Amino acid sequence: MEYSIVMPVYKRSEILNTCLESVSNQILKPLEIIIVNNNTTKLETSKLISLINKFKDNNNISIRILPSSKNSGALARNLGAYAAKSELIAFLDSDVILDQDYYSILINYFKKYHDLIAIQGLDRTLIDSENKILRANVLNKIFYKFEQFFETSLLLNRKKAYVSPSLAVSHPKVLENFEVSSQWISTCAGIFKKDIFNKYSFPEQFITYSNNEYVMFSYALYQNNVGRMIYTSKAKYRDIQTVSGRIDRIPLLYQIQSYDYYIFNKLFKKNIKNIVIFIKSRLGYLIYHLLRLIVKRDTSISNYFHAFFSLIYPILHLSAIIKGDLSFYEKDFPIK
Repeated sequence: MEYSIVMPVYKRSEILNTCLESVSNQILKPLEIIIVNNNTTKLETSKLISLINKFKDNNNISIRILPSSKNSGALARNLGAYAAKSELIAFLDSDVILDQDYYSILINYFKKYHDLIAIQGLDRTLIDSENKILRANVLNKIFYKFEQFFETSLLLNRKKAYVSPSLAVSHPKVLENFEVSSQWISTCAGIFKKDIFNKYSFPEQFITYSNNEYVMFSYALYQNNVGRMIYTSKAKYRDIQTVSGRIDRIPLLYQIQSYDYYIFNKLFKKNIKNIVIFIKSRLGYLIYHLLRLIVKRDTSISNYFHAFFSLIYPILHLSAIIKGDLSFYEKDFPIK
């Protein structure tokens, strides 16, 4: 089976070469690499073209650039998926390094399970995080328990891979080998069947970093019983999580709250249990950021204000969120 790699790129020309090297070293090579240029600067575009031309000279893999009208990871993935020639779409973040057998292992799953629509391997940074937690001092372990209680981040040491009403995603025990059905698939290095894009797409209202767009997309597939999704530790990669190309901390605070309200409204039943879990997570975000500011001895009143107001911000725009209109965020935090 053939697969196409789709990679959104925004101000990542410096790190992109490392990612492409890991692609060129794959045991099973892709049919093509589609890089979606997310409306970046002329200088960055020039660097990108130069890098791709060098890659073409040294590799026998088709690679092309698609322009995007705005900086949106969600829009970029849709554009790439529609343009891909293969039956499988391998989304890949530009700051990811793949193990050599990553795609050869995962593609075999599609041959084994005819109802499989999506699959992902394991990020090695999760293994590092789990080991770090095991070795952490008492204070850091308290912070970790705090996050778990409020579900403000990923959930480790679970038997299933599910999506919480808090919008946190769970992982099986990452220090053990696993292969489980999953309610979500990350676009960091996940593979999807192309034909699902005939009906489903990423939310193009989301801009820039597009917080949790992969959760909305893949969890909708799960809810509608489109097909099997698998999360396995047999294939591994490493997400470097470079800071380049990401949005600033304050706009991100507002984006997380606004987009998560939108996703919760779209995907979850509004029963008491789900609402309590969601509200608890919002309060958790607030407390967590306030604690970070205190620990860093941040004396900026503005930072404390934004920590509080970002919690209220989506409530002020709740009617627009319910209608599916997120233009208020783009208006208040224009794409740079």
